[in-house]
Amino acid sequence: MRPISAIAASCLLFSAHASSTVPLTPAGNGHLVVPAFVNGKGTVPFILDTGADGSHVYDWFAKQQGLPPGEAISVEGMTGATMMTTYRLDSIAVDGRVMRNVRVSGLPDRKDAEIVAGVTGNDLMDGSIATFDFPCRTVTLIPKPASMRTILQSRAAVIHGGSVVDGTQLTFPVTINGVAGTAVLDTGSRGTQINPLFARAAGLGAGFGPGETLYGAASSAIETREGKVDISFDNRTAKDVTVRIADLSVFGSFGIGDRPAMIFGINAMRDLRLVYDHQDKRFWFDRSRCKRTG
Repeated sequence: MRPISAIAASCLLFSAHASSTVPLTPAGNGHLVVPAFVNGKGTVPFILDTGADGSHVYDWFAKQQGLPPGEAISVEGMTGATMMTTYRLDSIAVDGRVMRNVRVSGLPDRKDAEIVAGVTGNDLMDGSIATFDFPCRTVTLIPKPASMRTILQSRAAVIHGGSVVDGTQLTFPVTINGVAGTAVLDTGSRGTQINPLFARAAGLGAGFGPGETLYGAASSAIETREGKVDISFDNRTAKDVTVRIADLSVFGSFGIGDRPAMIFGINAMRDLRLVYDHQDKRFWFDRSRCKRTG
């Protein structure tokens, strides 16, 4: 998610201490959350999101904390753009990384049973190496500069992420049924979505059934069809990944709507350890020390 209109925010990002490890905890409907401190209080569950430019709080949390509303801005989400109220936070902190004087936008409360207070994204992770170990259910934010030889578990090859037209998200190549596509790396998406162009080119659809209705930040309902596929990337294959065919407006705003495209969510990374250096536009899919459960 990202604001369409610019937000002038004076944020100071720093590391309060050497890196530690925080848990990735299921939020109730597929997302994984980390413990965050907001305005020095906490912890509260936040999504640590490679698919988000900035930070957001859900409406219920803003009301609970009595946050005074600021100006409304237009924010682009997965299913479209909508106007959202902004709030000013003294600080957001995750694993010792702190942003101060943060302007965040409000998100409409979720339509499912998940309990999530907010989202923080590339704004917080810049200046660190973020390691998402999905089988171990942990996240570590290591201040830069850092030795990648001591962070990587195996001989993982670096992926130099591509850019999107509107946003700070990183892209990389994927293949389904021999058809190449462009994937957007998104730890804030619990599922994996592909556009109809990718589905047609890869011969998908037969055997797919009605999928979950997607809403996104705009709360606009998008119907989907879903099924299981194998996704090849980085000289490996994620097997039996549930993907949803969805005509999402975000593909167009990313500038990849005219080609086979995908939102690459955490269900495609369930067996992996993602090492993420957003500031230098690079990342690695690495081996985890843990075995996936569930």
